[in-house]
Amino acid sequence: MRMNKKGGSEIWWIIVVAVVALVVMIVLIVMFTGRSNRLELGLLDCESKGGSCGYLTVEDCRDNGKGTPSTAFECKDSPDKPCCFGTKKKET
Repeated sequence: MRMNKKGGSEIWWIIVVAVVALVVMIVLIVMFTGRSNRLELGLLDCESKGGSCGYLTVEDCRDNGKGTPSTAFECKDSPDKPCCFGTKKKET
C-alpha cells in the first residue's frame, strides 16, 4: 500500500504547525512566569488599593484609626504592619 503524495505532504504540515505552536507556547510560559512576581506584588500592595500602612498593630487600626484591617494585602515597605482600610492616612 502506497500513500499518495498529497497525503504525505499534509502530514508534514501538521507536524510543522504542531512544532511551531509548541515553541510559541513555551515562549509565552517563560515570559509570563518571569513577570508574574512583579504582577503579584502590584496586585497585593496595600497602598495601591487605597489602604494605609501607618498603623503598628491590628488593634491600632481598629481602635485609633477606626478602620478595617485586611490580611489579604501586604505593606511592601514594612510587611509586619497591617493593611488598614477606611481610615485617613496616618504618618509613620
